[in-house]
Amino acid sequence: LLIGLAFFVAPSAGWCMSIATCIEMGFLGLSFSASVQNATRSLRKHALLVAVPPAVLALTGVSGHMLGGVLSESPGLFIGFVAFSIVALLFLVTQELLSEAREMGGNDVRVNIMLFVGLLSGIFLEKALGDLSQEQPAPRRTLQPQAL
Repeated sequence: LLIGLAFFVAPSAGWCMSIATCIEMGFLGLSFSASVQNATRSLRKHALLVAVPPAVLALTGVSGHMLGGVLSESPGLFIGFVAFSIVALLFLVTQELLSEAREMGGNDVRVNIMLFVGLLSGIFLEKALGDLSQEQPAPRRTLQPQAL
């Protein structure tokens, strides 16, 4: 949802979110596929179960972009959806992923270092995509408040 909304507001923000999500989902997909493979030996079940999360991710991204178009007439609702999406993403990272990384890695300082390497990589990616979008200007959509 957040990826689609980000694409609606600014294409460079959408690309940044998409690339970061692809990297994250690639590693998560590998571990999910290994877990499914350990649970079932049926190739058909394995392929079906592993194909569901990427399909859902793509569908929610498209629906987020469509929702952004519909909500562009109502800035308050649009901001509410973006805020909810960002808070949900932050909750997932802080409560689920970091606590699981801490549980698996113990008190290893490399876990904390990799968190900051990821954040720095995201900043560099946003900077690079921002520079690319300045070379090829794309239409930026702004939310205009409705007249009463």
